[in-house]
Amino acid sequence: SMFIVCSKADDPLLDVAFDGPPGWRMVDRFAGFRFEIEGKVIGVGMRQALAETAEELGCFGWVQNTAKRTVVGEARCAKAVAPQMKNWLKQGPEGAHVSNVSIKDYENTKIKLHFSHFKILPENRETCFRDEPHQCDIFQESSDQESSSSSAKMEL
Repeated sequence: SMFIVCSKADDPLLDVAFDGPPGWRMVDRFAGFRFEIEGKVIGVGMRQALAETAEELGCFGWVQNTAKRTVVGEARCAKAVAPQMKNWLKQGPEGAHVSNVSIKDYENTKIKLHFSHFKILPENRETCFRDEPHQCDIFQESSDQESSSSSAKMEL
């Protein structure tokens, strides 16, 4: 028997994440997202438990404590288990108290920092982003419309 393969190579704008038959496309099989967890989340084993949960679910990505005492990271999971991972983030391990979780879903499912497993990153590693959650200070300042902060710095 013959297989007929339809090639879409002549469409230069096609994103590989959205290419292929339904069910086989990256966007059908995976979910990628960034998160920031607020509350009592430092010193309670949050990162370790998060990494273990992610590994159990077969997700990869990273997690890190921030200077403002939040826990941030990215996860890429099979689409079927992504909701479980997100639900876990809202509770955390025993001893943690999560007050808020911000999640940004990536439309093309691809995370920025890619590791072969779920990695706990050192706090001094720069991981911030252009937008929330876990936005870089430089982009926060440019999105602030207040000129008062810059004049205050001049006086120092």
